[in-house]
Amino acid sequence: MPQRFIVTFGSSVIPEEWSDFRCSNTLYYQGVSGATAGEAVAQSIADAYASIDRGSFVFGAIQVRAYDFDGVLPSGPPVAVREANQAASGPLQVPGPREVACALSYRAGPSTPRSRGRIFLGPVAGIRTGEEYIGQAVGNAAKDLGLKLLQIVTLGAEWSLYSRRVQAFAAITNFSVDNAWDTQRSRGLPATANL
Repeated sequence: MPQRFIVTFGSSVIPEEWSDFRCSNTLYYQGVSGATAGEAVAQSIADAYASIDRGSFVFGAIQVRAYDFDGVLPSGPPVAVREANQAASGPLQVPGPREVACALSYRAGPSTPRSRGRIFLGPVAGIRTGEEYIGQAVGNAAKDLGLKLLQIVTLGAEWSLYSRRVQAFAAITNFSVDNAWDTQRSRGLPATANL
C-alpha cells in the first residue's frame, strides 16, 4: 500500500509574526506500508528537508506525518510521525516575505497535466528575496532537496505522483527548478491597523 506524507515546516525565528507560519507539502511514496516502513521513510524525508542550506531557506522545525493511503481522504490517524530541525549550515537568516517561494517541479514521464506536480519551498531567506530572479544558491538548494527525495528507497519506497482523476500512481522521473519566484497560498497576517 502506498503512503502519503505530510511535511510541515516553517520558521520559528524573528520577526515574531513568523512564529505561527507553517508551510506544508504532500508527498506520496509507493512500496511503503505499515508503521515500520512509514517511520523509516518519514525520517528520511525529515532528514532531507533538515539538510537544506539555511542560507537559502529558513525551514526551522520540520514534522513529517505518514498515512497509509487507499485513495480516500482523509485517511485516519498517522501511522508514524517524525520530526527534525534544520541543520545549522551557515548563519541563521531572517525570512523574506511570507508568501514568496521557490517551486520544485516534478513529473512522472512525459509532461502532461496529470503527470506533474510542484512543491513550494519557503520561507526563503530574506537576503535572497531581494533578487529579481531566483539565484543559483536557492536553485541548487531546491534541486538538492529534489535529489534527496528521489533517492529515498528505504524499504522499497519510491517517490510517486498520485492522480486523483485516474486513481493511479506513477514514479517520479524528473524534477527541475526554474528561476521565477512563485507565490504560495497563505491566510496572511491579521491586520493590526487601518491606514
